[in-house]
Amino acid sequence: MRLWLRELVLHALRNARGICGSHGQPPPLPVPEKIVATWEAISLGRQPVPEYFNFAHDVLDVWSQLEKAGHRPPNPAFWWVDGTGAEVKWSFEELGEQSRKAANVLERACGLQPGDRMMLVLPRLPEWWLVSVACMRTGAIMIPGISQLTEKDLKFRLQASRAKSIITSDSLAPRVDAISSDCPSLQTKLLVSDSYRPGWMNFRELLRRWVALTKSDIFWNTTDTGWVKAAWTLFSAWPNGSCIFVHELPRVDAKFILNALSRFPITTFCCVPTMFRLLVQEDLTRYQFQSLRHCVTGGEALTPDVREKWKSQTGLELHEGYGQSETVLICANPKGMKIKSGSMGKASPPYDVQDNPEKTAASERGDFYITGDRAYMDKDGYFWFMGRNDDVINSSSYRIGPVEVESALAEHPAVLESAVVSSPDPIRGEVVKAFIVLSPAYSSHDPEKLTQELQEHVKRVTAPYKYPRKMAFVSELPKTVSGKIQRSKLRNQEWGNEKQPQKGPISL
Repeated sequence: MRLWLRELVLHALRNARGICGSHGQPPPLPVPEKIVATWEAISLGRQPVPEYFNFAHDVLDVWSQLEKAGHRPPNPAFWWVDGTGAEVKWSFEELGEQSRKAANVLERACGLQPGDRMMLVLPRLPEWWLVSVACMRTGAIMIPGISQLTEKDLKFRLQASRAKSIITSDSLAPRVDAISSDCPSLQTKLLVSDSYRPGWMNFRELLRRWVALTKSDIFWNTTDTGWVKAAWTLFSAWPNGSCIFVHELPRVDAKFILNALSRFPITTFCCVPTMFRLLVQEDLTRYQFQSLRHCVTGGEALTPDVREKWKSQTGLELHEGYGQSETVLICANPKGMKIKSGSMGKASPPYDVQDNPEKTAASERGDFYITGDRAYMDKDGYFWFMGRNDDVINSSSYRIGPVEVESALAEHPAVLESAVVSSPDPIRGEVVKAFIVLSPAYSSHDPEKLTQELQEHVKRVTAPYKYPRKMAFVSELPKTVSGKIQRSKLRNQEWGNEKQPQKGPISL
């Protein structure tokens, strides 16, 4: 099927450019008519069904190509209106773009594979048609249902079909919640709504990517131009028609950044977690972010306390992502997806991210690129960052991620910010050492007593063996120009001329 359709399209495009046919004349029968005639012959059984065929790819996407070439009238492919005068019109190109985004949602947020079943219960909303086409693209099996289904009806259908996901509207969501515990195969619930519901992912928000930019957005990424994330901004903003906002930022200054967010109509803001940690130390209620609607962060681990403080004072969620120069975004918490505090989210297409428990000495192993970062994946597919392979501390055979200890310390009011590294020890080989910048209220406290208090605090908050056996109170931590903490400098300072131990397995 694909071959004959592609040949027809190529034939049309060649004729459109005047390089084929008799003196550039169009063929006797327009290409769209041939497509319709061939499709009709297959539907009536006059031609065999092709061995490989996908309606979305082989029909809808071909119409999109013909549309671009001017071989189709300017009528919409889809036209929806409601009783208030609102309407949605999609060309075949727009339908293709939106349905591919929906397919990404089914594969990424729902984890659906070809053959998996998904229940779709919606009234006449545009999303019903998007999801229908998305199922064709992914190979997921759609199970439609009417909006009048009762709890008993839903329970029977979900159990009998072993559906892994359901997409529905506000009116039916309470009925699904009432019986979902009796449907063990049901893994994800998506809500088509402009509101939010606990335990549900918002489908409309998931259609947008991690940065979630539109043509009306103004995007400020504070990353220094020496880092690849500065270049990512180009490929995030401009394909969506968004504006890139740049401030010279001669130095890292929390008040300066907050004033800029208040003064300029910035809608999307991105900076490293350390920067957000500095921002939440300020009284954010004094600032009015009238345009800001979306905040993303990455480059190092975001501790739960920073996320919670930012959200409680601004009402805005922090969406953490993880990637490298060679890969761009690998994991993310996109808008609409449930966030687990401390997690860097789920794998972002096209990546297949897995734990690798075996030792590896190279950056490639089979089909996998080994990043050099350590993380683990929970049963729901969320990844949790532990640190760079060089950052992980091996003390008496216990492997300790610095982020775990830093997160525990951050929960104590005395700690403004901290960095945890390995330090040589004659008995254990290496131990945990924490460099801590104190909050102003604790700057005059007795260092010995405060050290003991913080050590006991870490033992209570996390596994006792992870507590910092060494501690140093400092006025500031070494950072890059973009505000990212440089643990390597502290680690080298600790080890001096001593040989640092070789690290073992790499997780990602």
